[in-house]
Amino acid sequence: MNWFVAKMIFQIEDKEMRYPQFDEQLRLIEAINEELALEMAYQMGAMQQEEVKSAKDEVLRWKFIAVTELNYIGEISHGKEIHYQISEPEKAFTYLEMVKAKAEQLKNRKPAY
Repeated sequence: MNWFVAKMIFQIEDKEMRYPQFDEQLRLIEAINEELALEMAYQMGAMQQEEVKSAKDEVLRWKFIAVTELNYIGEISHGKEIHYQISEPEKAFTYLEMVKAKAEQLKNRKPAY
């Protein structure tokens, strides 16, 4: 089988929301070809639409919008690169400080499982 990464977009709807919110998700999909992977991603998106109650007891709705990217990654193996992003910050020092702070937070986080 072949593996793909699909970028799926959901809109978060709430009656009290001041600004539009969108949830961008990367999902792994196993399929025999790209056409089937895209179809499976759309089916998954439709099935993942849901309503949840917020802490304020308000209903939040995740509305599936579209699949905007589909990338072939082949076979999955330990350490395989599945995503990259090149950054060009104005100040390298500020960027590196932010990276170090995030890494430290991750090291100190308690496992969720």
